[in-house]
Amino acid sequence: MRIDIHDVDHGGCTVVTGPSGHRLMLDCGLCSDRPWYPSIAYRGERIDTLMLMNLDEDHCEDLPYVWRDCSIGGLVSNPTVDARALRSMKAECGMRAGVATATDILQRFGPGFLGNWSNDLGGVGWQVFWNRHGVDFTDTNNLSLAAFVHFGPFTILFGGDLERAGWRQLLKNPTFRAKLATTNVYVASHHGRENGCCDEVFDFCRPELVIFSDGRKQYGTQETRDWYARRTRGIPDLGAPAGLLGQPLRKVMTTRRDGTITIDIGTDGRFLVSTTRKDSAPELPDLLASLRSFGHNDPKRRGSATR
Repeated sequence: MRIDIHDVDHGGCTVVTGPSGHRLMLDCGLCSDRPWYPSIAYRGERIDTLMLMNLDEDHCEDLPYVWRDCSIGGLVSNPTVDARALRSMKAECGMRAGVATATDILQRFGPGFLGNWSNDLGGVGWQVFWNRHGVDFTDTNNLSLAAFVHFGPFTILFGGDLERAGWRQLLKNPTFRAKLATTNVYVASHHGRENGCCDEVFDFCRPELVIFSDGRKQYGTQETRDWYARRTRGIPDLGAPAGLLGQPLRKVMTTRRDGTITIDIGTDGRFLVSTTRKDSAPELPDLLASLRSFGHNDPKRRGSATR
């Protein structure tokens, strides 16, 4: 299985590709500065399932063109958020093109699990959890999906834009708590912002690596790397010199610093992590410039690591 966590600044777009070529796309955010657009990168290709983790613009900004230019087999969103609910949540701030397109799709087809979706994509499985609109919450962040994607013994958790209250509501579900314990890699909710930090989540999981899909630092609420690092086991950075205590660890990666982050997973659960950006400055106290390997190091790939 291959996971590409694309660098879309303060947004989200991840593509999971199974061993037979099946694709799961989680969100369709874009980057206009460099630029990068999922509708161009995957133009004319099949997305077996498109999952909208959160119905905010930064998660579905390229939806009008992904919907038009890619072959989408199925669409997944929070089944309790229909077009009327989405309009009500956006009444004050209004809608831009991505959310407007999502609203049109929900109006036409309804919410939830649409089309020829599947949670078994050639050996890649996924499971989603959600809070209920009008019962638990009436804001888009806390109505985000929490998605577990697994391949063999490897599991990655995507937290959408869930905030602390949303996590605590999901934690009432024993099935959700059990799934947390399987997490190897966690893509932090709300792009690593402070209001997504929930201590209780880490009572049930201790991932090996945390990843932020985020843009340049603009707010104090983005200063959460150390908070997550204290709750993460880390993976050895064999690209850095060993010290007296052995190989240093990398615990948190960000698309802001590392660019697009790719994880290749074998059937035994071991994983290789590589990045596209090699000229980024270190962020203290995380001084590691590249990510490395538990079992071997591939010098041809920037920041590669296996587990």
